[in-house]
Amino acid sequence: MGKVLRRARGTGIGNVQTNYLIPPHSKQKLEDVSARMGMSGAEGLEAILDHLQLEADGLPSWADRDKLQEALPIAKAS
Repeated sequence: MGKVLRRARGTGIGNVQTNYLIPPHSKQKLEDVSARMGMSGAEGLEAILDHLQLEADGLPSWADRDKLQEALPIAKAS
């Protein structure tokens, strides 16, 4: 068996657990990339998110803005 990659003791204090259903190939890609970086899957995902480049509108450059729902108009108070 291969080495189990884990976060260093004490470095995950205050972290929260997430649970998302993703396709198996996406999970495998995360595990492969994380292992190549010498990290657990959780650390790898954290590193990817920390290095995600966002535009001024808070979205990544590759996001399809044409498919985004426009903000709903706020009703005026009478």
